[in-house]
Amino acid sequence: MPNAAQFDTFFQRWHSLQPQTAGPAAAMAAFFDAWQHIPARPAPRPPTLDTRQFAEFAAAFPAAHARHLRSGVRANAWRSVGVGHDELRNTAVLRWLLDCLGDHGQGPDLLVALLEHLALPSLAALAQQAPYRARVEQRLSEAGDSRVDIAIEGADFMVLIEAKVGAAEGDDQLERYHRYLQGIPGKRLRELIFLTPEGRPVRNPALQAHVRPLSWAALADVIDNHVRRHSGLAGQPAGLLLNHFAEHVRGLGRKKGKKR
Repeated sequence: MPNAAQFDTFFQRWHSLQPQTAGPAAAMAAFFDAWQHIPARPAPRPPTLDTRQFAEFAAAFPAAHARHLRSGVRANAWRSVGVGHDELRNTAVLRWLLDCLGDHGQGPDLLVALLEHLALPSLAALAQQAPYRARVEQRLSEAGDSRVDIAIEGADFMVLIEAKVGAAEGDDQLERYHRYLQGIPGKRLRELIFLTPEGRPVRNPALQAHVRPLSWAALADVIDNHVRRHSGLAGQPAGLLLNHFAEHVRGLGRKKGKKR
C-alpha cells in the first residue's frame, strides 16, 4: 500500500501531465504511466531486541517494583475497610464528604462542585453560604416507613439524594420523596438527585423533569476535579482519601453487586 508521500509524488506528477493530455484515452494512459513510477515501499524492518539492555532491565525490575508497592500507590482505604457495594456504607461516606462541617476540611466545596456539575448554579450559591446539615437515612414520615439516603438542608434550600448500587428503584419511591420535598415550607430551592451506577433517569416519565440523574462515575469526576483544582491537596491526607473514594465509586458503575 503506497504511503502519503508516495501519493503526493504521484499526484504532483499526474497534475504536471494534465496540460499535455488531449483526451480521455491519453489521460488514462498518463495515469497508468504515472502509477508505474510510484516508488516501491521499503520492506518493514524486523524488530530488534537489545539483549544487554533487556537483561539490565530484568535485573533492576524486582527492586523497582518492590519500591512501587511500598509507596502504597495501589492501596485504597475505602476498599480496605470493606465499603464495597453496600449502599448504606457508600452513602455514609458520601454524606460525610458533602457535609460542610466534616473533618475532611473541604467545607461546602464538594457539594457546591456537585451542584454546579448538575447545572444548578443558584442552588450551588446557596450551599456556598453554609452552614447546612447533611444527614444519612433521613426519615421522611412519622411512621418511619419512608427514608431517603441523604438529606442536605440549609436555611433556604434542601437537597435529597437517593442512591442505588445494586438495587432497583422502589415502587413510587421517588414519587414519595418528590412530594415530601415539595411540601417542605420556607425553602427557596429544592432538588432531588437520583444516584445510580448508570446515571439512569427515574422510571416515571412524569417525574423526570423533577429528578436529576447522576452516575457514580460522574460523582467520581467531580471529586477528582476538586482535588486537581486545589494545588497540593493530592498529596495531603484529605486528597488521598478523596481520590481513593473517587476510584472506589467509579468501580460501582463497572460492575454490579448485591444490595445488603
